[in-house]
Amino acid sequence: MTETVAQDFLLVLAITGLGMGIGLFFDCYRLLRRRIKPNYISTQLSDLLFWLICIGPTFYAFYWVIGGSVRFFTILFLPVGMFMYLKFVSPHIREPLYWCFLQIGRGFKLLLRLLIFCVQILVFPFRLAVWAVSFALQFLRGLLRLFILPIRYFCRLLWRKFREWRRKT
Repeated sequence: MTETVAQDFLLVLAITGLGMGIGLFFDCYRLLRRRIKPNYISTQLSDLLFWLICIGPTFYAFYWVIGGSVRFFTILFLPVGMFMYLKFVSPHIREPLYWCFLQIGRGFKLLLRLLIFCVQILVFPFRLAVWAVSFALQFLRGLLRLFILPIRYFCRLLWRKFREWRRKT
């Protein structure tokens, strides 16, 4: 429980700052949705997930700053902080934040390409061995077909002669 005006003022500042932090998190979420463009169901689920994620730090801050007692002005100043951020700070922060997200995405894409390249280097000897075995088996199959070809030709010739002989008799 807060007992002095200074503690109440710090409480108001902390809760307003928490509201501004939720506003910043909402900006990040909004930019992510702008990039991904989800459908209706995934929008509803991601909205639910967003607010569930926001509940945790809010309740922790209420417990840590206030000591667990929730008053009217603490609940009032949370949306006030969010409104202040979205009205005054968000228009100036949104584009640089979007650029930062793009750079982070490009960094992750580069890391993914490096990971794929390293995996390809590690797998290359096995792929080479599979290719060599496949080539050798195809070569042996071709040789076998070449050796069997005269035998097949001779068998067909014999079969034709046998059918002609049966028709005559």
